[in-house]
Amino acid sequence: MKRFVIITLALFIANLSNAQKKGKDTTLFTYGAKKVNLKEFDHGFTKNEKPGTKHSTKDVDDYLELYKKFKLKVQDAYDQGIDTTEGFKSELATYRKQIAKPYLTDKIVNDQLVKEAYERYGYEVRTSHILIRITPDAAPADTLKALSKLNELRNDIVSGKLDFANAAETFSEDPSAKDNRGDLGFATAFQLVYEYENQAYNTPVGQVSKVFRTSFGYHILKVVDRRPTKGDMTVKHIMIQTNPNPGADEVAEAKAKIDEVYKKLQAGEKFDQLVQQYSEDVSSATNNGELPPFSMTSMRLPEQFKSTAFSLARDGEYSQPIQTPAGFHIIKRVSLKPLASMKDMRGTILTKISRDSRQYRNTVAVYNRALAYYKVKENPKALTAYEPEITDSLLMGQYKFRANHLTKEQFAKLAKLPLFTLATKKKAFTVADFGKFLNQIETPTESKNLAAVVANAYKEFKLQSVMDYYENDLENINDTFAALYKEYREGILLFTLTDKKVWTKSVEDTVGLKNFYNQNTAKYTFQNRYDATIYRCATKEVADGVKKDLEANLTVDSIVRKYNRKNPLNIANPITGKFEKGDNNYANMLFETGQTDTKYLIFEDMKVPGGYVIIQIHQFLPSGKKTLNEARGPITSDYQNYLEKAWLETLMAKYPIIVDQAIYTIFKNRMTR
Repeated sequence: MKRFVIITLALFIANLSNAQKKGKDTTLFTYGAKKVNLKEFDHGFTKNEKPGTKHSTKDVDDYLELYKKFKLKVQDAYDQGIDTTEGFKSELATYRKQIAKPYLTDKIVNDQLVKEAYERYGYEVRTSHILIRITPDAAPADTLKALSKLNELRNDIVSGKLDFANAAETFSEDPSAKDNRGDLGFATAFQLVYEYENQAYNTPVGQVSKVFRTSFGYHILKVVDRRPTKGDMTVKHIMIQTNPNPGADEVAEAKAKIDEVYKKLQAGEKFDQLVQQYSEDVSSATNNGELPPFSMTSMRLPEQFKSTAFSLARDGEYSQPIQTPAGFHIIKRVSLKPLASMKDMRGTILTKISRDSRQYRNTVAVYNRALAYYKVKENPKALTAYEPEITDSLLMGQYKFRANHLTKEQFAKLAKLPLFTLATKKKAFTVADFGKFLNQIETPTESKNLAAVVANAYKEFKLQSVMDYYENDLENINDTFAALYKEYREGILLFTLTDKKVWTKSVEDTVGLKNFYNQNTAKYTFQNRYDATIYRCATKEVADGVKKDLEANLTVDSIVRKYNRKNPLNIANPITGKFEKGDNNYANMLFETGQTDTKYLIFEDMKVPGGYVIIQIHQFLPSGKKTLNEARGPITSDYQNYLEKAWLETLMAKYPIIVDQAIYTIFKNRMTR
């Protein structure tokens, strides 16, 4: 018999193990008609632990009790329809959007983008460029014209017929080229549009790039210089301001002021003190002239300021006065922080990627994955049939989805045609869906090429539609996301209902709180207390003097001012309060004496060598019951516990819990071995 039991148990364990490996939902416990499977419970118990974590039997048992209560409360929230309220839906949608973001990126592409950006952060590239403007949806003829013009210019520059700077000044359609002759200065990662940045970092110094396109039009660029990144500099400065277009007298006056400040600095006066006395940069003066860290490619500071700051060789070194468009400065180096490691910068880089056009690479990678997953099938004939119905009003941002050449009946039939279908989901996106998308375009376009505008709009519509569907379908695609989303949904339900039934109720139900207090007054009592003021004095002489002044009815403030005028450490801030035994060491001294009618007590301060403490006893307060207001904090907490316990008792009666002890024992053994 014993052998039979052992064999049966072994087979049961093997079957359970196989079920878990195959992902079957083995029920751990039921509550009413509802089930909790072992996989869900296991995930919740182990999700935040490190590999090899050991658990005690108590850990597992405690978690089971918590999880049972959790599931009962969540079910109550469902029963009360909290999941159908607009407030819940809105909050859950916000959280869903946040937690979905990592699942809408491609890890391989993301890692490539991070590595690429970090490597580029190591260098700063100086470029000049020539731009020929063209809109993204320009007509093919206009595009070809711009492309040909720029290719011709490039050939003339490369062959030596044209100087790049002269060509930029003459032919570039960048408005700034007339002043800077195409020179954009030094830049690093994320400071230029991504397509331009790619060419800047992939073109050798002194060379001219191939023609490339950005959202602004067609460009060629020349890499003028390339240098290692110096890092982030932190400085302090003293500034004497000048107006944007100062006269000679104003400049002379400002220079005379900064020169005088510089003489004081050389004579040994402290930089921070001179900032407070003379600096006219209000925003930095409150921080002793310190500015936020900056690099050599930071746009917010003039080149002269940056180059002077980075020329300072040591922390604490300061510059001679320099002039910038803002005025005159003396710059002091605080620190120079080299480029951090890729690991430390990863978070910052990922944030910048998410806000940059290079994020589109991520989107395209996920989009292509979604196209394959859903086996998307195109119906180009439907788009061809719809295009004649789209009028030039789209170019003006005034398009309305309605018939143009077709009859109403024909147009209604056309509207139902699928443009593309997600085959695995049998989900079609129709002409009507695209028409509604076009209705939302309210901004006029520079392009006059309707066909190109429609083609670009269709590409955007298709990408957005597939990506939106994919995002909304994530819980059916990714088990990890599904588990996380369920946690958020149930967590919001739990918080909302607990707030209603426990936290808010304990504050608003004043009658219930008062009744609870009346039934439990014996729990809320004071011990013996002293109403007293504690004076911590530097010497016994000071303590004796304080005692005399207190007997003479001088106020606390006047006594402190009197003694601290001679030495600000004579009396520490007096402490007044109603003290129970154990509140602090000085209160304990009171209770050790047992005095209830003495007015003043002087003790040697064991914390401060040579120090003394004088305690002025205002009143001895014998133990007694606390009023509701005096005990409101602990009473409210206890009342919340009472409400929650009563709530759970009701739920346990409504949803009896039955644990499969055999399965639970095996799980517990696995967790504790």
